[in-house]
Amino acid sequence: MCGIAGQFNFVSRASVRQADLRRMATRMAHRGPDGEGFHLSGPVGFAHKRLAIIDLEGGYQPMTSADGALAMVYNGEVFNYLELFDELRGRGVHPRTKSDTEAVLLAYEAYGLDFPKKLNGMFAIAIWDEKRRRLVLVRDRLGVKPLYYAITADGVVFASELKALRGMPGVDTTLDRAAFDEFMTVGYVVNPRTIVRGVRKLEPGTMLVFEESKEPLREVYWRLQFAPDHSKSSSEWEDETRALFEDAVKLRLRSDVPLGVLLSGGVDSSAIAATVARLQGGTAGVDSFCTGVDVPGAINEFAWARSMADRIGTRHHELKLSAEENGALLIESAALLDEPLAEPMVAQLLAVCRLARKHVTVVLSGEGADETWFGYYAYRTMYAIELAQSLVPNVALEKLGPLVDRIASSGRVSAKVAKHLRNLTEPLERRYLGLNYFDPVLKRRMLAPAVREEFAGRDEREAMRRLYDGAGGPETISQMAAVDCRGWLVDNTLLRSDLMSMAASVELRVPFLDYRLVELAARVPARFKVRPNDQKAILKRALRDRLPRDVVTRRKVGFPTPLKPLFRGPWGKQAEEALMNPTPMSKGLFDLDFVRTMFRDHRDGANDYSMPLVQLLMFEYWARAADALDRAS
Repeated sequence: MCGIAGQFNFVSRASVRQADLRRMATRMAHRGPDGEGFHLSGPVGFAHKRLAIIDLEGGYQPMTSADGALAMVYNGEVFNYLELFDELRGRGVHPRTKSDTEAVLLAYEAYGLDFPKKLNGMFAIAIWDEKRRRLVLVRDRLGVKPLYYAITADGVVFASELKALRGMPGVDTTLDRAAFDEFMTVGYVVNPRTIVRGVRKLEPGTMLVFEESKEPLREVYWRLQFAPDHSKSSSEWEDETRALFEDAVKLRLRSDVPLGVLLSGGVDSSAIAATVARLQGGTAGVDSFCTGVDVPGAINEFAWARSMADRIGTRHHELKLSAEENGALLIESAALLDEPLAEPMVAQLLAVCRLARKHVTVVLSGEGADETWFGYYAYRTMYAIELAQSLVPNVALEKLGPLVDRIASSGRVSAKVAKHLRNLTEPLERRYLGLNYFDPVLKRRMLAPAVREEFAGRDEREAMRRLYDGAGGPETISQMAAVDCRGWLVDNTLLRSDLMSMAASVELRVPFLDYRLVELAARVPARFKVRPNDQKAILKRALRDRLPRDVVTRRKVGFPTPLKPLFRGPWGKQAEEALMNPTPMSKGLFDLDFVRTMFRDHRDGANDYSMPLVQLLMFEYWARAADALDRAS
């Protein structure tokens, strides 16, 4: 795991300055405390910060080929590197190291631009091919590792973190108003857009090729496609899932440094921890980690995690945060983000990664299971909506629309029931927004009048609509999951996991996102995964030999954060003061009179504005960190 950056002046052909590379590397120093390297060759330059995981002596970067014609930097891990070495030896290739880095470089040398298809792992790769005067940028299939890039008058500049690109010549890092609108709608910015005008995210499963005197070439080498296969029984799917999951975990145990697991006591983390125990014949050498906010009345996962750790025998470590500690971490994590996220759990994620770093360098985590195996409650709700719609003709639903709207708006039903009633007659994109995040009325009220007017003609569904392109196949729930995998998973879940783990200099591995397991999940019909009273049903059955019954049946919580009392205490006053004194980037975006009213109503108990206040606060503290970087450039 590392941080990479580079530049290719394929237009101007001007020589790259090492000072620029060094500045980008310095801003990502946390990603690689174990080493630093540079490669300059006229209009091309690479920078690398190393977190040493595999082949501690031979894996230094930038790495060059035996003849010096290729140079490479990459961030991540390719877990099937041993199998790749065997395949390459069969072609007469003789590796010089035991490093997965060299396996990637040799794969490019052997297979050319088809090489990403040979890789199983998480990666963002940059390869300079001197003979062809070609720069190749590649991102892994699921987008576990980030890669930002900007096209400039000189050529292209790229980095593992957006903050490294701030201050680079020709990179426009002013706020993208359309991206800000997107953030206010879904709580994150959907790829390939970023929160700033001049920078883009390389999409998952995509390769960019730059050559002198040619237009850049973009190639999608892998795309998620839900295609239900109804020919197999439940037991057949369970057998395949169990075997492939175990192999995915096995591959991710390859490490030359200490390794542990994040353990919440839920289905996903417990399945991983139990499988690690099974594969290693016991867990005497395995550490597990759990954190939570320990305040009266708050839900946390300590007891569940401790119970599971006792069952399988890990060395278990807990970190209990006070409300004030959690609030301070929330502010700190907002400043560490490359883009604002309306996501309070980043504070606990940062805390648990720092806890883990005291004992290990690598942790396994359960990210990705909910999106691919339908683990969110929203999937159950969608299932119920689809069932209701199947029982009522479309013509009747259209006629019922005004009546449903009147009932939902009457105030005689709860806000949750009203939202689900409206979803009965909504188009798919808006139904998705309603189930997951969006409150159009509150969004408009939070915006300053001028911004509200500016955004008045925009369709909030556009962010989601562009992700609906048939990837979900014929099943509506799978269409919803496809959008989650392409948007929420990539630009929220994996983005926060990468940045918080890297801020602690920890490598976070995600077995559920082994692309083979994801492809398998995409073939399992939705009826096996979600039920009226259950989700991830077939995954639980497939792994039932390693999951206690109380783990399978307990309600999903996932890093619960007691925000309501946090905003009502002294920390809330601090948060209000910050929003009342916005930084230049955020000044004029929000209706401060209404924001003050939100704080007052929240403190008085008239309304619970915890999540929208977190959204505003995360944006403000992200903007302050970005402004500080711009001033330092």
